[in-house]
Amino acid sequence: MPRRGRSTTVGKIAKLCQDRRASEIRVLGELLRREQHEAAQPQGGRESPAPR
Repeated sequence: MPRRGRSTTVGKIAKLCQDRRASEIRVLGELLRREQHEAAQPQGGRESPAPR
């Protein structure tokens, strides 16, 4: 019976590709959260003064 799973060369390559995709998704998620957090905060740290 042939070997299956990650013990084969194809399985090891597939695992590397899957790990790389997961890492990229994690990094993109962190960037998205950071952008949303920055967008929620007012620019300059305080509100603009009322017009006179």
